[in-house]
Amino acid sequence: MSEPFYRKHKWILLAAICFGMMAAGLSVLGDAVFVYAYTPTAGTVNDGPVRVRNAPVDGEKVTLLYPGTAVTVIEETAGADGYTWYQIQVSGMTGYIRSDFVTLQTAGQDAPAAEGQTTGGASAESGVVANTNLGVYVRSGAGTSYSAVTKVYKGQAVTILGQQEAGGMKWYNVSLTVGGSSYTGFICADYVSVNGAPAEGGAAVSAADSEYISALQAAGFPESYLAPLLALHQKYPNWQFVPVQTGIDWNTAVENESVVGRNLIQSSVNDARKSTDSAAYNWATNSWYGFDGAGWVSASPEYIAYCMDPRNFLNETQIFQFETLEYAQYQNAAGVGNILSNTFMAGNYTDTDGVTRSYADTFMEIGVSLGVSPYHLAARCKQEQGVQGTSPLISGRYTGYEGYYNHFNVRAFTTGTASAAVNGLAYAKQQGWNSIYKSIAGGSNVVANNYVKKGQNTIYFEKFNVVYQNSLYTHQYMTNVQAAMSEGVNMGKAYADKNQAFVFRIPVYMNMPLSAVGFSDKGNPNNWLSSITIDGYSLTPAFGGANTSYSLVVPESVSSVTVGATAVAGTSQVSGTGNYSLNYGNNTINITCISQSGSTRTYTIAVARCQPQAAGSAITVAEGATVTLAYPVAGNYITGISPGATAGDILAGVSAQNCTARVVNAAGGENNGAVGTGCRLEIYAQGALVQQYELVIYGDINGDGRVSNVDLVLMQKQILGITGQSGCYLEAANTSRDGGVSNKDLVILQKHILGISQITQ
Repeated sequence: MSEPFYRKHKWILLAAICFGMMAAGLSVLGDAVFVYAYTPTAGTVNDGPVRVRNAPVDGEKVTLLYPGTAVTVIEETAGADGYTWYQIQVSGMTGYIRSDFVTLQTAGQDAPAAEGQTTGGASAESGVVANTNLGVYVRSGAGTSYSAVTKVYKGQAVTILGQQEAGGMKWYNVSLTVGGSSYTGFICADYVSVNGAPAEGGAAVSAADSEYISALQAAGFPESYLAPLLALHQKYPNWQFVPVQTGIDWNTAVENESVVGRNLIQSSVNDARKSTDSAAYNWATNSWYGFDGAGWVSASPEYIAYCMDPRNFLNETQIFQFETLEYAQYQNAAGVGNILSNTFMAGNYTDTDGVTRSYADTFMEIGVSLGVSPYHLAARCKQEQGVQGTSPLISGRYTGYEGYYNHFNVRAFTTGTASAAVNGLAYAKQQGWNSIYKSIAGGSNVVANNYVKKGQNTIYFEKFNVVYQNSLYTHQYMTNVQAAMSEGVNMGKAYADKNQAFVFRIPVYMNMPLSAVGFSDKGNPNNWLSSITIDGYSLTPAFGGANTSYSLVVPESVSSVTVGATAVAGTSQVSGTGNYSLNYGNNTINITCISQSGSTRTYTIAVARCQPQAAGSAITVAEGATVTLAYPVAGNYITGISPGATAGDILAGVSAQNCTARVVNAAGGENNGAVGTGCRLEIYAQGALVQQYELVIYGDINGDGRVSNVDLVLMQKQILGITGQSGCYLEAANTSRDGGVSNKDLVILQKHILGISQITQ
């Protein structure tokens, strides 16, 4: 929760220059002038993606921010939507964001609980950050999964408020001041010296490592890259890390890569990884639209951001997505074989010319001739064809394209006129790829000339084009958002000896989050309802999952209603259903749907229970116009009408002042004969319809003005749930006037038909 508005404004007492300030419109009390100023406050975006606007509520979009983005709050204001809006500065831009999307990082802020309970706090101890020349994050909770509050360096003083165990590590809950701003949070105990004692983390960074860190910084790596790169350097000193300055704003890159259909994910993965954009997902049916076949759907911006953040993959397993894709002397057929092991390409193949060749030698030969890493070509082909290699694109037996192959799935995408297989094989036939060797060579040539030699010389850049300026974000070899990760792992498997002079080209963006973007497979996000039911009454407007506000008017006789609701997704939970007692006047019912991922959506129903109005009361229907009715009025229902009554009887009971009245049937046509349930009394003033009432004859459920066996059958179907009534017809079935339709009403109706007793109108 953010601090209340008044707590973040500091009153400044200014004496002197009183007259000038009065002219400026400031509040003056005696000789003192009071103005308020907002103290700029650091904050972090806690959800998203979220729009930054040039004005609160409905302003135009300035940019899009993602969770973990650091911002500075410079002012706040009350929005017309009932929310507080922060004016923020980020990446040189200024705009407005709703306050509940920002976690303020101020002194005294409560830190989230994690594993166990925070201990201490009664006797705070002093500490000093040690054991790091790289700096260390203070986080919002105990554990590396929590967002960074700030970053501190060796020699920073902290006050230890308590400690907590999480993930097998000790964390100190600390307060500190950095650059004049106060913070609270958690820091790993390994980096803190308490009361002068050595820190638990051991020796400080060596002089050689310190020099290497300086070299990384001089090369252009941000601080958040340094620690993992240093760890890799310590294990593999021959590795070379080259920063690629994209010159692109981080949020801009993520926003563009998040265009629906640009990055896909398999439909079988955790739902949190899938986009919920209206062009990618149907909230009303909890279904995702297929792209390139039903098995692939659009990836979520949050997961795309995770896959794009290089800092998530600076480890010896996944870093090979950044390996340069030019051919290197240390690459050999044995390494290619490591990539292809346990796949259909693990051994030899007999080609269409009858020659038997080794897949490993084929990739090696082609890679050397093109000047492109044969490891990359092998990993790419494995990525495209899978372990079994059962695609019709490489069978050589597809009807109409016998003898043609497309091992790299070049131009193999689904269109309105042809399948991916047909399009891919048509291209293979056009290129003359009538052998396995020609297919691998031709596809490798496409990879080399269209991507590697255009600056997209890592798997990462082939997946996320942030370097080839002619076609940013679109000139991308694969749509699978996980392709760079998985292919990078395959590349790494090729090297039995990793102590070689690999070159890794690692992208750097402008205005990146303070720490690596995290991601959690939280599950299905759908928090929509598929239906709301209330005792057979119809909601206004008619129910639709996208709309969360409804209204309902019930007569005074309805003292309670039973609410039912069903969620769209079976993984969601619904609360707020059941029986509700109704007061006269307005009643509010809230139904909440909680998704598997924890997001909530609240549907509100405003139920108005009519106040009973005795017959003979004057009712104002328009300015200067009143009607007095001889019948009781309950909301918009007129009751007290006997079966067999006519329109003339109804009008005889109406006394109108400066207005006129007429009776119409249920279809709206003027009625001069018998009336029944569903007919209406309409009141006009100066030629305009200003009020109307529905007529209710208790027991007359079908609206013919009589009480008969037809009505008895309708009531039985209502009770059994076969056919439901609503509105005035449901009210007519409530012969007991107790607010519901039950066997009690059925007995009253039967007695009326048999002449034993009459229904009270």
